[in-house]
Amino acid sequence: MSDAEYRREIERCQKEIAEIEGLLCSGHHDVEGLCLALADWSAELRLLEDEKSRGALVPAAEGGGD
Repeated sequence: MSDAEYRREIERCQKEIAEIEGLLCSGHHDVEGLCLALADWSAELRLLEDEKSRGALVPAAEGGGD
């Protein structure tokens, strides 16, 4: 994964998490479903962060120019 792809995926996770938190705070009726979604997106974010800490990202020049 290139640095640009990594940043896009991190931003997507953060956006999804923020939307879910907003729905939960606004009193949305599907608390269980939203909590599951929050857990999924939080896990995805942790996986991405772990990938970066392992040095698994490819510099942009090698990752297809992203």
